[in-house]
Amino acid sequence: MPVEPMVFPAQSRLLPYIILPCLTFALTLGGILARPIESLSLFWPVNAVLAGVLLRYPRQATLMGFTLVWLAMVGADLLCGSAWVPALWFNLCNMGVVITLWQLLARLPRLHRRMRTPHGVLSVFAACAAGAMVAASMAAVMAAPWFQQSLRATWLAWFSEQFSTSVLVLPVLLTAPSVRALVRGGAQAVRLAPLLVLLASLAVSIAFGGPGAIAFPIAALLWCAWTYSPFLVSLLALTAGSTLIVAVAQNLMHFSVPQSEPGVTTLMSARMGIAMLVLGPLVVACVSQANRSLVARLAHQATIDHLTGVLTRSAFTRRASALLDSRQQHAQALPLTLMMLDIDHFKSINDAHGHAVGDQVLRQFAGALQDQLHDGELFARMGGEEFVVILPGLAPDRAKFTAERLRRAVQDLHVVQADQRLQITVSIGLAGCAEGMPAPSLDELLARADQALYRAKAHGRNRVEQAEPQRQVI
Repeated sequence: MPVEPMVFPAQSRLLPYIILPCLTFALTLGGILARPIESLSLFWPVNAVLAGVLLRYPRQATLMGFTLVWLAMVGADLLCGSAWVPALWFNLCNMGVVITLWQLLARLPRLHRRMRTPHGVLSVFAACAAGAMVAASMAAVMAAPWFQQSLRATWLAWFSEQFSTSVLVLPVLLTAPSVRALVRGGAQAVRLAPLLVLLASLAVSIAFGGPGAIAFPIAALLWCAWTYSPFLVSLLALTAGSTLIVAVAQNLMHFSVPQSEPGVTTLMSARMGIAMLVLGPLVVACVSQANRSLVARLAHQATIDHLTGVLTRSAFTRRASALLDSRQQHAQALPLTLMMLDIDHFKSINDAHGHAVGDQVLRQFAGALQDQLHDGELFARMGGEEFVVILPGLAPDRAKFTAERLRRAVQDLHVVQADQRLQITVSIGLAGCAEGMPAPSLDELLARADQALYRAKAHGRNRVEQAEPQRQVI
């Protein structure tokens, strides 16, 4: 009897409402530490992170969830010495970003919301702009007395910071794969050249300086977008964008600072430019991923038979020809055997029970044989009820035992149809070449195995017949 996990339902329901406020509290403290005195934070990721988490886990997007998140923000602000009124109001502005992003993006289809289409990328950018406008408009009502800036400067400062941070952070959360997919993909080789060029372009941007320097990484980002997954491109865009923002804020890139409003206009312009900078690479990454997926699907359709899941005839021909060519290049050629298999009385099954049952027979037949075969052995459907198997490294005399095992596996197979159990059998003809023997062409092997198959049919079916041994020419 299975043992149930020792998890209390009430605790499992409350756990997310504990984790989310704790995450909010930690991120808010980090943003406050990056906030200059009487100014906005240089980087405020908490709003975009919360929106991304709620979009990925929408069950937490409740009135209780939003309230706990807001209280966590207020608590972190008060802990750092803020007054009650600005702590309550400014964090309400932050919640305006989170709620706006969630409301706009949660309505999108999943493919768009996960930024797997160009329309989805543009929708996320538009939602980030809308959320930033909401926060800036709410903040402008009360922010001016605290920051001693004009209404216009306050609105632009809030908008540019919220928009740029959302554009840089939110795509990372929306495109992030599952942990299982991330671990599986981590074992794959990653091309380092685009990444190294991106790092070099960032260094050149900071060293060269000037307003145009923020555009230097665009070519490297486009190369990354063409090469990497959207998630990795989002991470690189976040790294590049945040690096440039810090460089501009610390005057490492020697931007000219207007005398009227020191710092605000320059940083606002840089933030807006950097935010728009990543739009192109994200769209390219999305299109590239879609193209790779399409090519993979087309390759799968051209290689794998859709009904049985084994190789198609064309894919088998390519791989078998390559295998025979490789064998001919070795002085001590290894043995090789080819089998032709034909399901007995398959036409009668189709006529008596219908094509749906016939398809079920083909699927179960292919599955039974796949369970018996090993890696490196080719198994393909040649058409209809005919299949072919190649056993590298196995001479015909020994391969006959394998063929008998396959025949018995099919004989033991029962296809359930309504109240009936259909028993199927297979006839097998095999041909091949022993060790050191010159390999015939694929067409010759198929013809010899086919002749042996016809003998198996003529001798009563449900049997294995071997072709005449190949004669070595001296």
